[in-house]
Amino acid sequence: MNPEVEAYIAALPPLRRERPVAARRTVHAAFDDIAESIEWKMPVFRRGDAYVGVASQKSYVSVYLGCSDTARRLMASDPRLKGGKACVNITDSTPWPEAALQDAIAGALRGA
Repeated sequence: MNPEVEAYIAALPPLRRERPVAARRTVHAAFDDIAESIEWKMPVFRRGDAYVGVASQKSYVSVYLGCSDTARRLMASDPRLKGGKACVNITDSTPWPEAALQDAIAGALRGA
C-alpha cells in the first residue's frame, strides 16, 4: 500500500471515501502484483503497462480503465453509467456496480 494513496483517501470527506476504497479493494483482490501511485492527481493502480485510476469528484467517482472497449462494456452494463473514451463516471445516486466493476478492472489490468 502506497502512503500517498492512503493520504489521498484519508483527505476525502467521510462520505466520499467509500467508493474509492471499494475500487482499491477490488484491484488488490484481483491481483497481487499491483503498483500504487498518485498520478494525474488521483490514485493509479498499475500492472505492467496496464492501469486503472480512481478519482473522487464532487458528486461521482471516475474510474479510468485505460481502454475504451473496457469502459464501453462497463457502461453497457447499466444505462445510468456515463463516461468518456476510457473513463466511467458513477454518480453518487447510482448503485455501485460491484460485479461489473470487478470484471472491468480485471480486464483493464490484464490489458484486455
